[in-house]
Amino acid sequence: MNKLKGKKNIDRLFEEGVSINLFPLRLLFIEDEVFSFGVSVGKRNFKLAVQRNRIKRQMRAAAELHLLPFLESSNKPYSYMLIYTGKEMPEWNKLIEEFKNLAKKVSSKKI
Repeated sequence: MNKLKGKKNIDRLFEEGVSINLFPLRLLFIEDEVFSFGVSVGKRNFKLAVQRNRIKRQMRAAAELHLLPFLESSNKPYSYMLIYTGKEMPEWNKLIEEFKNLAKKVSSKKI
């Protein structure tokens, strides 16, 4: 799994990318040259970096278990950005359920 890096790539993703919203998660994706994946948590909702980093670690772990198998099996390479839009610290069990629901929604869209 490659990290999504570079201002140009991330800006292009936000400008031209397609979005799937399933509160408190938002998945942006766009066709690209290589498969890449990034996570983000807004500073507006979580002021402390410790909180943001914890949520990002949990999101990466949950994505590896439930979401990435669907995303990596795509015919074409895509760049993905997963954003946590909630205002409260997520519980691990609820986060897992949300990722399962997001994976179902992604698989039904046939990216």
